[in-house]
Amino acid sequence: MRGRKRVRRSKAEAEQTREKILDAAARLFCVRGIAQTTLEQIAREAGATRGAFYWYFKDKTDVLNAIYERYKPPPLDQIEAAAAAGPIEDPFGIMAATGLEFLAMVENDPIQQRLHLILISGQPGDETAPWRERHNGHVYGVLVQLMTQARTAGQLAPDLTPEQAAVSQMAMINGLIGEWHRSGQAFGLAAAGEKLLPRFLVALRCRAS
Repeated sequence: MRGRKRVRRSKAEAEQTREKILDAAARLFCVRGIAQTTLEQIAREAGATRGAFYWYFKDKTDVLNAIYERYKPPPLDQIEAAAAAGPIEDPFGIMAATGLEFLAMVENDPIQQRLHLILISGQPGDETAPWRERHNGHVYGVLVQLMTQARTAGQLAPDLTPEQAAVSQMAMINGLIGEWHRSGQAFGLAAAGEKLLPRFLVALRCRAS
């Protein structure tokens, strides 16, 4: 019995150490930048050894993957499911609802703020650029699928391609969040989204839809 308790305690302690490393990495990536943060700094911030870091993670990209899986925003799951489900009646309605939900999450959840900053930070060609490109490219691909559904349903403006519409949707969301950060959160992000995002999506719609 004592042996089982020790095993359970050891597993719990191991999971706690892993979570501390992830929390430390997310904080440092936002404060120092991904490229400027070393593995030693992450371990030190977490109160762990470098050996402990390597027990759980192979490298910085491995940590980024774990952070993403841990904090992946639910609205992304929703648009992935909608895109995979095939033709839906109102793709723009899904994009509006999930976009507004995402903006509200970013405004109210410091963890989502960190994840978004991690995804948009860094320089082209740095060691984590492939990771960022892969995840941002995935979101772009999902939005292209939804915009393609909108075109098939006759909802997308005829002078826009699904690719152009997807890029503009990403620019709208990321740009609004970026200005919110750069202004020191001087305005309500969710409130601004409620006013601006529906008007923006109207510009992408076919006028007859």
